[in-house]
Amino acid sequence: MPDAAYEAAVKETFETKPLRAVLMIDDEFPTFGDLARGKDDTKKFKQADRALALYEGFRKRDMICDVENDVKDVHTERFRKSDLIILDYNLGPGEDDNERSVAILRALAESKHFNTVVVYTSKPEQDEVWLEIIASLAGGWSADLDLTGDAAVHWDRLSDAKTLPTASLDAVMQFAKRGELRDLTGPVRAAAQKELTDLGVPPNLCGEIITGLIHRELARRAGKYARSERRLATGGYEGENRWLQSRNCFVAILKKVDIGEDGDDPAGIMACLSNALLAWRPNLFQILISEIQNILELEALATEDQHLRDGETQTALWFYLLDALGELDLTGDPDVKVPLMSIIDKIVDGIRRRLSSDPDLLRLASGALLGELRDKGWTKDTWPKRGESALYKGSSELTRSSGTEKQIDVMFRLNSFFSTEKFRRAHLTTGTIFREAETQTYWVTASPACDLVARQPSGQQPWAHSLHPMTSVVAILLHEVTDHRGALTAAAQGRHIFLETEDGRKVFKLENSDRQPAYEFLFAMNEGRVREENGRQVFSAARLKPALDENGQADGSQRVLIEKTYEIVDQLRGLNATRILQMAGSHLSRIGLDFVSMPSS
Repeated sequence: MPDAAYEAAVKETFETKPLRAVLMIDDEFPTFGDLARGKDDTKKFKQADRALALYEGFRKRDMICDVENDVKDVHTERFRKSDLIILDYNLGPGEDDNERSVAILRALAESKHFNTVVVYTSKPEQDEVWLEIIASLAGGWSADLDLTGDAAVHWDRLSDAKTLPTASLDAVMQFAKRGELRDLTGPVRAAAQKELTDLGVPPNLCGEIITGLIHRELARRAGKYARSERRLATGGYEGENRWLQSRNCFVAILKKVDIGEDGDDPAGIMACLSNALLAWRPNLFQILISEIQNILELEALATEDQHLRDGETQTALWFYLLDALGELDLTGDPDVKVPLMSIIDKIVDGIRRRLSSDPDLLRLASGALLGELRDKGWTKDTWPKRGESALYKGSSELTRSSGTEKQIDVMFRLNSFFSTEKFRRAHLTTGTIFREAETQTYWVTASPACDLVARQPSGQQPWAHSLHPMTSVVAILLHEVTDHRGALTAAAQGRHIFLETEDGRKVFKLENSDRQPAYEFLFAMNEGRVREENGRQVFSAARLKPALDENGQADGSQRVLIEKTYEIVDQLRGLNATRILQMAGSHLSRIGLDFVSMPSS
């Protein structure tokens, strides 16, 4: 049973704070427009009394309520401003048809807004409703799993003989919770395997065939979404708590029953949702992210800072912006992203600092954290020690993950997450990681950020001023390392960069074998501005290289600037980027002393 402090944190951040507006979607509920026009179609609006009871219950909770009963399309923008959606499971188009409801759930899962939904259904087979929804949201099922080798031979043999068994409901439901065969309980797995071995299937092939049988059942329930791209969908059905979560959609399932006497929750919708959220058991970081979202939506952070409201600060920011913009030709559409990003950076940094010390956020997170730790049952004597495998095991258990993650992959992700972030700027800056695609050569920018701002340098810097709009960039060559485990073991030394690229995970050293950074100057075109080509962020720059003679050999007496396109890979986070700057500065300001090494014997 979850700790009381954890329960309180989940209820506060996923229910009490964010759920203020409710939209009920049911083709048997009258809308306010229907009532205002005097429509009294009892044949069409069979659930009018239920709609009124729900409406009054939500009003008592100070929740704004609306009704939608004509859903012929699935444009979720109509639902986006609703914090809680009560969705009838059988919206049509046919009688007892769930096609529109499932389409709405899939669209909500893909939306940018987090959606909390209670599926409200009169269908008696609640397990079937749960299975149909989770199968449709997940997708990626195959009615004929692509088996190979002996497993395919036995599958075809049983199929031809019409003796291919059907996966049990228990097996299908246990598998659907996370899409993993290992979630089948011992008795359920044993029963499925015995059924196959009795039909002549060797025990070592049963796992593949059981997976195929389950896929076939889930494909049947997913219907037209069976072959859609696979999405992560998880769920549970403990007791009467049926829930599932996929991307930006959390769903609780509730059976329609007679309206009760609880005026605040006559249909038990909020009780169902509360129980489902606790059964989901979001981990600490899901709670933190949810609460940050609540603060951003509910509090006026942008105007809370007194400095941002007074005329002096706003005039000062306007002055900074106009000074950075320079003279613009407004007859066209000049690019003004760079100075705007600088202003936004400063405002967002203030919001970030405000969030990191927000007392309510820290109170809620502290309660959730301590509640999670109390559930572990650790004592001072049994607490896992630093450096021991028990600490990693405890982390995995607290995450409530599948448990299939490898420690080396987790530690790589930790170092990558702490040191890099997605590049989101309009021009190069300190710590920008880029590559030459042809040679797979990687660099990191080591120039001061102020030297890389996209603007004409002052005349007091005659060389840089004369090069404009070309910008000189100090770049450190990165040396790829194949021994990822060794690099992770030495990660705390700060000599490596850990990248997650489309080509897989890569590790680079910042120094060569002499423990010195290998740097060079590149000359970026168009003030170092970044553009998009074929879905990739790129920039153009020239490298100074030896000219080649007629034999293709380097001519030591001549130099040429060779312009190429370089692809942005990632961006180092603030302190990591600053360390690159410090490393380059230390190297460029090193002092040569008059010492002479003794020759080796």
